[in-house]
Amino acid sequence: MEAIKETPQLVEGLTYKGRKTSRAGSEQRRRAILEAALRIVVRDGVRGVRHRAVAKEADVPLSATTYYFKDISDLITDTFTLFVEMGAEKFRSYWEDSHRTLQNTMAHISDSAESGQHLINAMTDLAVAYVLNQLRQHRDYLMAEQAFKLECLRNENLRPIAFKHQQYLLNDLVAFFKQAGSDNAEMDARLMFTAIMTVEYEGLLQNPDHLDETVIRGYLHRQIELMLNHVVLR
Repeated sequence: MEAIKETPQLVEGLTYKGRKTSRAGSEQRRRAILEAALRIVVRDGVRGVRHRAVAKEADVPLSATTYYFKDISDLITDTFTLFVEMGAEKFRSYWEDSHRTLQNTMAHISDSAESGQHLINAMTDLAVAYVLNQLRQHRDYLMAEQAFKLECLRNENLRPIAFKHQQYLLNDLVAFFKQAGSDNAEMDARLMFTAIMTVEYEGLLQNPDHLDETVIRGYLHRQIELMLNHVVLR
């Protein structure tokens, strides 16, 4: 999974459950175990994460996984925590660039309907570019996300992490819609979040080399247009 090579920044409120480490070597081994578990999640789902399977994937003794993670629940929880941190870092990086693009667009927006439509088109371009990049370059990340979402229905210990994951993404989208002039940025952010999750899921069911960009663009453009209709009409 390509994304796991990044060094994430801790998302506020997230903590690891496994044994804490103080030495660099120990931390590297613990991280390698979590990365191995995450690869298994992508390949086999969360239920494929077992101490023996993770030890084999990480190429470490079985005793190493049980040393850092006393039970399988802690291992799964910490793997999800690592996943959320990575996602937050990726999302932050993309939308920071998008905010700058949107600022440049807003600087040239007047009160005309034509200018409002230009804003909607610009936001659509950003959203489509994000989704296509996720589907083409980070499919493993999206596969892991789907696996964890399903597991959250069975494992209530993962749900607080899932809510933090969602809220982190929503916070950036709220700021994005406020910048665009939305009169209900929080609701628009939730609607947009749902729209992105929908097209990503549908895209995962397709061949990444044959994604229908026209359908993705049409869906997201319609969603953004409905949310920012007041911008076009004012």
